[in-house]
Amino acid sequence: MPLSLLSAGIAKNQTIQILCVGDSITQGGKEEREEYTYRYPLQQKLHAAGISYNFIGSRQKGLHPEATWPAVAPGVSFDPDHEGYYGMKTADVVRKVEAAWTDSTPSPDFVLIHLGTNDQKHGEFQTNVQEPLRNFIQFLRTKNPEVVILLGHLNFNDSEGAAAIRPLVQSLAEELDSAESPLRTVAHYQNWQENPDKPNPDTFDWAHPNPRGQEKMADQWFSAMKIYFSDNPVRQS
Repeated sequence: MPLSLLSAGIAKNQTIQILCVGDSITQGGKEEREEYTYRYPLQQKLHAAGISYNFIGSRQKGLHPEATWPAVAPGVSFDPDHEGYYGMKTADVVRKVEAAWTDSTPSPDFVLIHLGTNDQKHGEFQTNVQEPLRNFIQFLRTKNPEVVILLGHLNFNDSEGAAAIRPLVQSLAEELDSAESPLRTVAHYQNWQENPDKPNPDTFDWAHPNPRGQEKMADQWFSAMKIYFSDNPVRQS
């Protein structure tokens, strides 16, 4: 049964099911660099906070199958499950995730969505980004009516596409937010330096977060999640 997060928080001895959905910024896994994505430092934060968690999804690999992830902590392996698709647009990712869903897929308690990066140059953002997200949110709520959905704003400050997508994502969240199933946005663009040639950059190449950027994204996801945790967390076994 899904957790009743809103009425009681995460009860003792329960494990939160976390689904990460996105493109390359979620999948990562280029063998030649530490492209671990925000999923790695997020798991470190959950473990350090004593939260029992399970990442879910139909995929386990990065872009390069040989890429590996470090341990989250001594004796705690990285949980590789995700729904990240390198290079894909919003509508294509949504179709992939829905097609991969089976009767045995766990019901998510949290869904972290970061989509739109690959739509930035294609326009028609209401059709190509907002509507697929709207349909996906409705789909997720059929799997868990109390799911907490976090919509990540694109981590770009010098992109006209990202600037145009941002208010559409924000208005969607405000429209579909509910007491039963919260829908919140996460402002990843704030305090973000995508230019790798400037001091203290957050990306390898303008788009893909380096370890500094991965940590920043994880901080913001975790801050948005932790208000739903109870006072009696249990560390992942």
